[in-house]
Amino acid sequence: MIFLESILSAILSSILISSTGYYAEKFRITTLSFCVAHAALAGASIGLVLRVDPTYSGMILAVTSAILLGIVLPRIHLKEVLTLSLFSFFSAVALIAIYLSNTTVLATTSLSMVLWGSILAVDTQKLIMLSVVLAIFATYLKAFKTQIDSIIFDRELAEAEGIDVYSHTLALLAFMGVAIALALRITGGFLIFALLYLPVASSLLIADTAKRQLFVSMTLASLSAVFGFIVSYVFDLPIGSSITIVATTILLISALISRWKSVFYE
Repeated sequence: MIFLESILSAILSSILISSTGYYAEKFRITTLSFCVAHAALAGASIGLVLRVDPTYSGMILAVTSAILLGIVLPRIHLKEVLTLSLFSFFSAVALIAIYLSNTTVLATTSLSMVLWGSILAVDTQKLIMLSVVLAIFATYLKAFKTQIDSIIFDRELAEAEGIDVYSHTLALLAFMGVAIALALRITGGFLIFALLYLPVASSLLIADTAKRQLFVSMTLASLSAVFGFIVSYVFDLPIGSSITIVATTILLISALISRWKSVFYE
């Protein structure tokens, strides 16, 4: 039962993270999504020091940071500079929190779960939360499909047509913060980018329409989670690292397929 919960959690996490990562790429806020991921890691690390559930502390800081960044960035210059600065800042906060924690915290398995992930890190409560968040995100995408498709097609044109691009960007960032915080225990904070970016990058190489790219991205993320889980269990490796290795392998294969297709059709 424990292994079933773990693999289901890994699959749901991969679908949720890859889908939010896909829309982040289409909304052109990928760099900002990495910043939110580091905010989640910083929040989780602070939670370990304060002896609270790192999932919730990570979620609070990730969502808060995502919304504040979504509000502040459109109103200032040098957006990329600020985003990269906060990227480094949140990494530093996470490392300082770990460094300042006492030896009891450093010796616990909770720390390794947050940093590297674990196949036994998710309980029934977290699995239910993942399912609920995924269902809410799917409902949101369906309810605002026309507006979101317009933003993906042409952001500036969507704004000109009166679509509230700003609010949809904030909503996406908030969903991303929750998704990342829930997935931290599985993939680990330092490797959450594997599910945020690699399946999306693979889908862009082998799928030619937005609808197919989203489906392929979620499928490849799920495969990365399943095979990463197997590699982690068989070779006794951190699941985050295992998922990253599988996702990277899939990306390389996708690149070869893309290259083969271009040569063949030429």
